Amino acid sequence: MEQVPGLDVAHSVEGSSAQPTRRISATSKSLALAEFLETDIDALHSFASDPMVCRYSLWGPNKLEESQAFLSDALVTKPGRLMMAVMFGGAVIGTASVWTTNEEQRIGELGYTLHQDYWGQGLGTEVAVALVDLGFRLLQLRQIEATCDSRNVGSSKVLIKAGLRFVGRRAEDPGSTGGRNETLLYMVESETRAHN
Repeated sequence: MEQVPGLDVAHSVEGSSAQPTRRISATSKSLALAEFLETDIDALHSFASDPMVCRYSLWGPNKLEESQAFLSDALVTKPGRLMMAVMFGGAVIGTASVWTTNEEQRIGELGYTLHQDYWGQGLGTEVAVALVDLGFRLLQLRQIEATCDSRNVGSSKVLIKAGLRFVGRRAEDPGSTGGRNETLLYMVESETRAHN
């Protein structure tokens, strides 16, 4: 399997007597993608309830019950889906997921969210690179897609830096998408990535 520079896919364990043990799916220069724990609710809700974090998303800002429902779902292992906490310095600062959308054609999608205190530091790109790598390696996807609100310049830049290419635009009904008028579509194929 090809290694992505700076990304170490591991199934190691982190923890101490003060911290619960957590299974790590991937590490990069600055962060780790790890399984969620029930104790993550406060950290998760701190960014999932933030209107700035959610302003370009199709969800949120969350009420506590919505964050609890998300965490309950994230704690369940499902085939074709990796749903992980983004860890920085031992703290949960975001969410990261990659999932299969078309089993037959081996197509998937990725998504991530970061606490706004960690924006502008290159961490979004590290998360997206890790998700692409995990999607190709662990889920054996051939193509990974991502979308973002056309107003979300930061996420557009992250996706391009992570190796996805812009492939189109989709008009949206602002009334049913939280004010989103247009969605930008990105994708990367495993064959293309292997040659770069």
